[in-house]
Amino acid sequence: MKITSLGHAGLKVETNNITLLVDPWLSPEGAFLASWFQYPSNEHLVTPALLQPTALAISHEHLDHLDPWFLAQVPPETPIIIPRYPSPILKQKITATGLKKIIEVPQWETVQLGEEISIFFVSEESPMNQDSAVVIVGDGEILLDLNDARLSVAQLCSIRTKVGGVIDVLALQGAGASWYPMCYEYSPERKQELSQRKRIAKFSYLERAIASVKPVTAIPFAGPPCFLDPELAAINSEMENGIFPDQQQVVDWLHHQGVHNTEILLPGDVFDVTQESKKADPIWSDFSFSDRNSYIENYAQQRTTHIANLKAHYPEPKKSLWEPFCEYFQSLLAMNSYFNQKIGMRVGFDITGAGGGKWAVDFRPGWEGVYNEIGECSYGYRFASRWLPPLLDGKLLWEDFFLSLRFVAWRNPDIYNDHLLGLLKFASPQSLQAVEDYENSIDAQQQITIHSEGQTYKVQRYCPHAGVDLQEVGEILPGGILRCLSHHYEFDLETGKCLNGKCKLLNTKRI
Repeated sequence: MKITSLGHAGLKVETNNITLLVDPWLSPEGAFLASWFQYPSNEHLVTPALLQPTALAISHEHLDHLDPWFLAQVPPETPIIIPRYPSPILKQKITATGLKKIIEVPQWETVQLGEEISIFFVSEESPMNQDSAVVIVGDGEILLDLNDARLSVAQLCSIRTKVGGVIDVLALQGAGASWYPMCYEYSPERKQELSQRKRIAKFSYLERAIASVKPVTAIPFAGPPCFLDPELAAINSEMENGIFPDQQQVVDWLHHQGVHNTEILLPGDVFDVTQESKKADPIWSDFSFSDRNSYIENYAQQRTTHIANLKAHYPEPKKSLWEPFCEYFQSLLAMNSYFNQKIGMRVGFDITGAGGGKWAVDFRPGWEGVYNEIGECSYGYRFASRWLPPLLDGKLLWEDFFLSLRFVAWRNPDIYNDHLLGLLKFASPQSLQAVEDYENSIDAQQQITIHSEGQTYKVQRYCPHAGVDLQEVGEILPGGILRCLSHHYEFDLETGKCLNGKCKLLNTKRI
């Protein structure tokens, strides 16, 4: 089996007779409203041959994994294999590209492509996070592609058992898909501190995943993006010490931890799994991650027209957006009372430009409603009015918009509200009910013993946020804090209170 990097999270997996493309992203307009671009550029890989694969596999709906521009050029009868999620968003996005043969499969169920390749998905445990790892068996060799999925140690071990105990290649990402803390109203010093903390937490998860999977070769990939719009260029500094490290930085950190079975693949590089060898694409003979600034400056000049064309598709509105805003959020408020209770705050929307205003949506019991004044809000968003109409009519999804980083947010108290994002992201009764059912099923009675600061605690085994096993991914921090490495939620061991997010108390008792 041969694996070719298509850039970012994209892979081409080949055997003698089968070519499978996984999460290809090659659009010259980048992704997320021309905010993210592939780094380094992969435009040289778009050839007629690449557009004729045997099949495609898409892990989830993020636009740096699901590229409508690329999928629209593939023959419409090409099979496209996707995991089955409670939300229909992934399938809807693919259908809109013109592809007709969508094979939607439950996790762990194997799909066979001829006699040479089989594929199955393993999804994150909580339906609030609809990401999946892709497991490919080709010519008897195993590729585990984690992309954005944060699987538990138990899930990783189960994958090893299912495929016979040996993972030849583990592909995993060190650069996350997030807008935190860059889009929040923090001081520069606070942003830097939070970015570095998030970076190290991600690296720690990578180290644990590699230790659990024990792959022959680990390939850090799936990022980072770069930002070519001058309005967003400052975010490129996140590559230095923030949440968007490049592959070389990830490998250097892993080497420092004693993990040396790593390989870096740039777009077009080929890894022969049998020979455990890489064939480099000659286009990168003079490329170096250390020349990032000059590379991105030249790259930005090449994409100026693409960015301008994208913005032209979103003109400023000519009339007030208050009425459609009010109607939209009234429907959300009526969708799921459990989510309203979990959000439990007044959320402000400062829509700048023509047709905008300062409005609020209140989710607090007894105060539910949409208000034509912003008032005192615990959470708020500020963005240009040009982006609101497509958000309200569903042509632009909230999570895709947030990943564009074309907004500013603030919150008081400064804790993450997962259910607010979940409501905006899914906005369908079926998906929200799946999350509610899952969260109510989390077992708070099973306990583990934790030692911290000279004290011993009995705490619930499963994280109250997403049900991940804290025995596997719990990390003790100074000050009597327990961090879940799966989603970086932190809990005070004395009180059980979540310190950086809004979720149920951790069941904890000092003994």
